[in-house]
Amino acid sequence: MSILLRTLTLKSKIGVGKYKDETVEHAIQRKKQRDLISMYYKLTTINFNTEVLELLGITGDWIIKKPSSNKDMYYDFLNNTGYIPTRKNKIKNRNKQLDRMKSKTNPFDPKFLQRKNHGH
Repeated sequence: MSILLRTLTLKSKIGVGKYKDETVEHAIQRKKQRDLISMYYKLTTINFNTEVLELLGITGDWIIKKPSSNKDMYYDFLNNTGYIPTRKNKIKNRNKQLDRMKSKTNPFDPKFLQRKNHGH
């Protein structure tokens, strides 16, 4: 079995999964950097040239030797570069949404409900 290591440039077609017919440049324009980063770290046969790696923010110690994969480094990279929001941010956003809902809904007055039940 031979391993084909594909080094992709901006004009290269990805040829994998749902991005089979897309170029790397088109995926970056559509803000799909996280998917490209996932491909780099999880797929052993896909590599990017230095220009694409710099656009994705993968430089220095974050570059891995290919053909290999490193899922632990993938999750560390996402956490350290801000691609995954921290739990605190999620909780803050959820609390803001709940506060907004509370301000919009008014509880019914018991006398109003009683009149409604009696047909008035």
